[in-house]
Amino acid sequence: MGRHAAVAGSPFTAPFGAIELPTPSRSRRSGPRTASGPMSTGSLTRAGIAAALVTASAAAVAGSTGTFPALSDSDVTSTGTNLLSVSSADAAAVPAPRAATVTPVSLAAAPAVAAPAVKTVSPAQKAATAQAASEKAAAAKATQQKAAAKKADSSSVASLGSLGQRIVAQAAEFKGTPYEWGGTTPSGFDCSGLTKYVFGKMGISLPRTAQQQYDKAQHISQSQAQPGDLVFMGGENSIYHVAIYAGGGKMWTAPETGQTVKLGNLFGDYSFGRIR
Repeated sequence: MGRHAAVAGSPFTAPFGAIELPTPSRSRRSGPRTASGPMSTGSLTRAGIAAALVTASAAAVAGSTGTFPALSDSDVTSTGTNLLSVSSADAAAVPAPRAATVTPVSLAAAPAVAAPAVKTVSPAQKAATAQAASEKAAAAKATQQKAAAKKADSSSVASLGSLGQRIVAQAAEFKGTPYEWGGTTPSGFDCSGLTKYVFGKMGISLPRTAQQQYDKAQHISQSQAQPGDLVFMGGENSIYHVAIYAGGGKMWTAPETGQTVKLGNLFGDYSFGRIR
């Protein structure tokens, strides 16, 4: 035979005997073919199985003689054809491996976080802020002190006595004097000019403006007020008018431009103060 080859259905001739390979038998069956047994395992093909059988036979020969017979591609092909004369339907249907699906992940860029703005404060600004805070604290302290003094004054107020009556009588002498802005004499008075002039006649010196007179006075309640006391209109820090209390809800006042000194009624937001 030239080269030794294992052929299905015929003995394999070797120096030490022959190996007979059985011919695969077929059985006629109805219905669709299904793969079974060794022919249906894994993903082996017909040519692969044939090559495995031929190689196994050659290995047996080599085991007996110590020489591995040389086999050509044609030997393997022809032998495989005889060994495996089965149709493709006899092979197991092995599904093709599914390709892995890789979904790309898009990593969106994280939004940039802006660094907080750093506010720069100049030394001048720092000094101005500190000064404003100091002035505010001083004003609050002064208000507290004034409130404490006002409370103490109202609890320990001295009676005007006859002085009060003389103050009222002196104010009454200027009835009909014309109102004059900034006036401080009998030729013309404004409100604080009248009170300053009258108290001056009693030997008591008053500051010039209504707010200044309020700040100097001893503050008293309406129930403590007596004729000759001062009556103020406006808030604690916004006094806009001052007059001389005459008692009974009346006051001597220099009202406004176009009017004259007169005995009038209390009005607005008023409070009382005493100066002796």
